[in-house]
Amino acid sequence: RVDAERLREFARAAAASPAAPAANPRETILRTFLRDGVLTRLPAQRGRRRVLLEHITERSFEPGRRYPEREVDDLLRRWCEGGEADHVTLRRYLIDDMLLTREQGVYWRTGP
Repeated sequence: RVDAERLREFARAAAASPAAPAANPRETILRTFLRDGVLTRLPAQRGRRRVLLEHITERSFEPGRRYPEREVDDLLRRWCEGGEADHVTLRRYLIDDMLLTREQGVYWRTGP
């Protein structure tokens, strides 16, 4: 049996209470596509993918340091273990989005 008056009270109380603050969009994207520091999948939407790629770049590569391709692959594999993405695709996106630069098998961070 439904107590209609009680339901109205709950509805009024919910309407009167302040709404929860909007979540930080960046954090929402990271929570959606990362689980325990592992990339579950790459977002199809370019803006979301950019947020994720910047996060990976900031946590994996030091500004001003040069990395051989093997080290770049090792760093990116850690993000991809157990997820749907692979490190080669991730590396290509980092270069395409100009977060990493490559020259003669050497990589360095160029983005944020």
